[in-house]
Amino acid sequence: MELAGLVGKPNVGKSTLFSALTMVDVPIANYPFTTKKPNRGVTYLRYNCVCRELGVKDNPKNSLCVDGVRLVPIQIIDCPGIVPQAHLGRGLGLQFLDEIRQASALIVVADASGGTDIEGNVVEPGSHDPAEDVRLVERELTEWLLGIISRDWPRISRSAEAKQSSLADEVARVFSGLGIERWHVENAITKSELNSAHPTSWKQEELRRFVNELRRLAKPIIVAANKADIPAAQIGIRRLIEAGYETIPCSAEAERTLRIAAERGFIKYRPGDKSFTIVDYSKLTTVQRRALDRLAGFMEKNGGTGVQDLIDRVYLGLLGYIPVFPVEDPVKLTDKNGNVLPDVYLLKPGSGPRDLAYKIHSELGEAYLYAVDGRTKLKLSSDYKLKPGDVVSIVSAARR
Repeated sequence: MELAGLVGKPNVGKSTLFSALTMVDVPIANYPFTTKKPNRGVTYLRYNCVCRELGVKDNPKNSLCVDGVRLVPIQIIDCPGIVPQAHLGRGLGLQFLDEIRQASALIVVADASGGTDIEGNVVEPGSHDPAEDVRLVERELTEWLLGIISRDWPRISRSAEAKQSSLADEVARVFSGLGIERWHVENAITKSELNSAHPTSWKQEELRRFVNELRRLAKPIIVAANKADIPAAQIGIRRLIEAGYETIPCSAEAERTLRIAAERGFIKYRPGDKSFTIVDYSKLTTVQRRALDRLAGFMEKNGGTGVQDLIDRVYLGLLGYIPVFPVEDPVKLTDKNGNVLPDVYLLKPGSGPRDLAYKIHSELGEAYLYAVDGRTKLKLSSDYKLKPGDVVSIVSAARR
């Protein structure tokens, strides 16, 4: 299961966003460091299922299909707040940094209203630039990675320069536990415009520039401009966009309220919907009606709460992952137990059928023979690149 990390300074609404995404109860309060340890839960990516296109009624195993919308499970982790000098152990420091090792992407939660300072203390709305919240996370992540590589850099640089080893291989090996791969390293060297033939000549600032590019590539971020329902947030959202960050305005509190109301049967609402329907006005108090009216106004203006958009945009946009439906029987579109369109797997861009086979199970990948297109029933070429919504049957010498 893919893992996304919720990060940011204290008191920006990370725990509220986590609760809204997962419906897991966690401590939520209007002061810094409410979260003392990471919270883990499961949320869902929304993707249009191929069942209607193919004219079948699916009965999936690893995800839900609701009215033709497939809900693909994504693991999410809510990390303790990060403050300046966290990489040196300040605040909850390294505890935050260590928890995001395997995250494929980071959702940086910023207080779009500008109502909390860099330490997470409450200030006058609009008085703080939320772009600073994002730059804080970027700096601390870069410094953390720099500290890890600096310890081994003399050995790595000498070995690479003497051609005893590959610079990209050595750096990738040091960062192997963080999901950093060789191609990340090679691209970071190119983007930082450094001389890979003479790494011993790199000064500390050049090494920092390289690590910063590596961080951008390996841990891409999207910004959740939270508290977007507060009037002062419009200025903050504009500042985030002008700073060049991919920004999604959202209200974690609004989404959490809607999901609770839907769970209790007061409204009909599915995460990601642009509006909701009240089931029975007579069952609502005056206060509840007013609250729901305010939420309806915010959603109409913003096209929803923005919360579900975060997950969808991270995996389908930022990372460009490809949802693929593997089946064993390409005619009936079933697995060996007769389940129709049982699974959805998220594959990295450029993946082929063999990569899908390995994703399902290592033995299936090792004994891979070829793949069949579930739509055309034709054998796929050896260099075929998977596309979103592909239905693929893997033919292997080792059937699971």
